[in-house]
Amino acid sequence: MNQEKLSLLNDLFAAEIEENRVQGASILIEHKGKLEFSAVYGGDKKDSIYKIYSMTKPITTVAVMQLYEKGLIDLYDPVEKYLPGFAHMKVSTAKGLVDAKTSITIRQLMNMTSGLVYPGENSEPERVMAELQVDLHERAVKGEPFSNLDICNELAKAPLLFQPGEGWHYGISADIAAAVVEVVTGIPYGEHLKKAIFEPLEMKDTGFYVQPDQMHRLAVMYSRMDEEGHLRRANEKELEWLNLYAPDRPPYIESGGGGLYSTMEDYRHFAQMLLNKGEYKGKQILGRKTVEFISKNQLNDLQMKWVDFDSIEGYGYGNFMRVMMWPERGASNGSVGEYGWDGLPGTYFMIDPKEELMLVYMQQIQQGADLTLRRKMRQIVYGALED
Repeated sequence: MNQEKLSLLNDLFAAEIEENRVQGASILIEHKGKLEFSAVYGGDKKDSIYKIYSMTKPITTVAVMQLYEKGLIDLYDPVEKYLPGFAHMKVSTAKGLVDAKTSITIRQLMNMTSGLVYPGENSEPERVMAELQVDLHERAVKGEPFSNLDICNELAKAPLLFQPGEGWHYGISADIAAAVVEVVTGIPYGEHLKKAIFEPLEMKDTGFYVQPDQMHRLAVMYSRMDEEGHLRRANEKELEWLNLYAPDRPPYIESGGGGLYSTMEDYRHFAQMLLNKGEYKGKQILGRKTVEFISKNQLNDLQMKWVDFDSIEGYGYGNFMRVMMWPERGASNGSVGEYGWDGLPGTYFMIDPKEELMLVYMQQIQQGADLTLRRKMRQIVYGALED
């Protein structure tokens, strides 16, 4: 890669820091097995620990697909086979609640076509989900013990936004998929991840909470003050909204959709494994053909009409990851087949199998990514490719 062109990333982030739109970030780029660029900006450190939120989801994908490869699950299995709370689901319609025509399958969880939602205010399912999560949180704060399975079965009380398989909506599906893994393996989800993924990949600083003696490494969470994106440190109320009020204690749910903390180096190992077709330092974490499968679009034309994320313009979706299908729609100089995902505070990774290229980026801003900055970052990286 052209190092002079890659150095433009330093100029880009110097301007962002000067204008107080970024106060901490780190980035690395590998190409054909060689580390081409690595930098840390602002107040972050090389070993900073970040809450990666939805960048947890691709890790859950790998956990599910490891069971798939062992023949322990079928992607067409109904979720209720593992979590009884998901039997007899209801669907919200303009005329009220109706029975789900079919069971939710594991495959629908993986593709966000289950009809399950996150808490919100835009629909009846989102409002009910919000009520359920507030209730669970309040009970957990009072000391009521919950298992991951208890919580996921409780969340099944929220109605679906649409009939299973008939739409696409970003919701709690990855949390439910993690609970399926827990049922099949018979051990807590975090313990299974450590054994099956983190230890083989040497992800020593990745987990559902930060060890107390490592809290000094936790990256600062920021919040935007105005429409220009100027930053200040997140306050206590914002940290509570982000579930960051007690990062050094085990959470009441090990969220397969957004619960992990990690570092740039740890996530680099995970991305290297995917780029290397499932292999890491001689260990085959996932089969080559399985990696090919999870990195393809899984949505049909009807489901694609529901995809409305600005951040994935030009992409399809499947197995908790975006997959580039139309670079021209995303104004991207990237490749068809590039895939990856991001996290709530703007964490981001991408893998381009065609170019043997990977990028991992970390930041911590409550309101998420500046998509203009993300596009500029990608443009510089792709522009630096020479062979």
